[in-house]
Amino acid sequence: MSNTKLTDPTTMKETNVNEPNVSYADMLRETQQAEFPLLGEVTEGIVDDPLTLMNAQTDDDGVVVPCALPDAMVQQLPQMMSEPLSLYEDRDVRTMLLAAMMPTLGSAMSNVRVRHERKLYAPGMMNVCVGPSASGKGAVGDVASLVDGINEAVLGESAQEMADYRKKRSRYDRLKKQLDGAAKRDVTQLVDINNIGEEVEEPTMPLRRMHKLPSKTTAANYYRLLYANGDNISYLHVPELAELNAANRNAFGDFAYMMLAAQNEEPLHTARKTDDEDYRIERTRLALVATGTESSVRAFIPNLEDGLSTRFLYHNLPAKGTVRDEMDEAMAEAFNDVYAHHRNQLTEIWKELRQFDGKSDEELPRLMLSDAQRSLINDYYRQLVSFIALTQPDHDLRAPILRTRLNLYRMLMVIAVLRRHEESGTAEGMFADRVFTATDADLRWGLTYIFYLMMQTSAIYNRLRAPLPVKEATHLSALAFFSLLPPSFTTEVAVKLGDEQGIKSRAVRYQLSTLCSKGYIERVRQGVYRKAKRMCVRKKTA
Repeated sequence: MSNTKLTDPTTMKETNVNEPNVSYADMLRETQQAEFPLLGEVTEGIVDDPLTLMNAQTDDDGVVVPCALPDAMVQQLPQMMSEPLSLYEDRDVRTMLLAAMMPTLGSAMSNVRVRHERKLYAPGMMNVCVGPSASGKGAVGDVASLVDGINEAVLGESAQEMADYRKKRSRYDRLKKQLDGAAKRDVTQLVDINNIGEEVEEPTMPLRRMHKLPSKTTAANYYRLLYANGDNISYLHVPELAELNAANRNAFGDFAYMMLAAQNEEPLHTARKTDDEDYRIERTRLALVATGTESSVRAFIPNLEDGLSTRFLYHNLPAKGTVRDEMDEAMAEAFNDVYAHHRNQLTEIWKELRQFDGKSDEELPRLMLSDAQRSLINDYYRQLVSFIALTQPDHDLRAPILRTRLNLYRMLMVIAVLRRHEESGTAEGMFADRVFTATDADLRWGLTYIFYLMMQTSAIYNRLRAPLPVKEATHLSALAFFSLLPPSFTTEVAVKLGDEQGIKSRAVRYQLSTLCSKGYIERVRQGVYRKAKRMCVRKKTA
């Protein structure tokens, strides 16, 4: 019996099937029903066929990416998530924005906790949206605006702290002068010295705080801001991951180290001699949403074995040749109204949670799952690991699968908080009962979404593992390179000309040395050259 080669849509690799009448879809369904029966039970009523979550499409650039989520999955979400997403007609953009919404909304809920293993965690998640230029990934900025109200409030509090510090500092300086005898003759600075003893302690300058971290700064400043925010979750939106890569090369510190610590809220320590800076962060809490092209993601995650890649939730946005219609004024106003309404609601939830500032983790509102729900999650993950190992053996997805369990709890907590807000109508008093529960429907939604995220992760792993195309080296003789040079030039000019021809800097310098030794060019001084007069005359004569 001859073998039949079939193509796996998730990996775009050919698979040998012994029976010519057996399709890959049939083989995949048989494997799923045998190894992963819970997938069908969990997704019932959410998607018509769970295997559609494994479907892939080839975009206009020839890149294979998972298909968009069905509309039903978006419609089942709380209004604070479903209403903004419904504004976007493109299903691929909606699916990407859903992935960006989870970290954004979670960053506003610093004072709630979920239990994973033996520790309590805040709902801070990290997402990377991968897509080509002009693919629509810039819409993530709309989602990032949901926390603008929170950021303004934190900046206002920080400004007030600085104003209070300046008053205390001025008072302290006057008291010190009086104690030192410097203000005895200045009656305008005389104060009641009876209370000097209790006020003479020098005030400490507060660190500047902000909820929304700047996308362009140094790693050391990120550490400083994380330290200043304390137990609160910091939110970082990076519109272009390439900018973070450039800063990582030029600035002191390591951005990857910060993100490695943030996934599981691990300690972060940085010490510098400059200004005697020493920041020890016991629990690193960060919510990250980054967008970038495949090349920028490849530069940020140089390999898939260092653990950094498994920290993120991924979304792959396909390239499209069609041009989106420009929205009119009415549509733009509708967008602004919807986002402004939910921005205000999210800010109210954040303010209501401030009543728990300074309390221990055990005193904070937290998610409580039933024994049946936890049993379902454990069985689901065991079957998921086995199924992925069989269907995609080329990708070691065990680590990212296991890391999504913590993110599953975080997403369930975000949804549970938004559900209770819808029920109460206002944020006031919604945290009187500090125990939050997840409905079975929301749990099944979350498990379905986790499976879809694994397809997204598999797609990006497949692309990152593929070697970059090797450019053929350009061979240019010394005389041919000589003809490109002007009568007088510097080394930088020669390197630039060589770069335009695909010649590396080292090869250009070798060509210059060769031309000098043969008398074609003369070195005037270090880094400055000119063509030999006899060569210029010969060229004119010719």
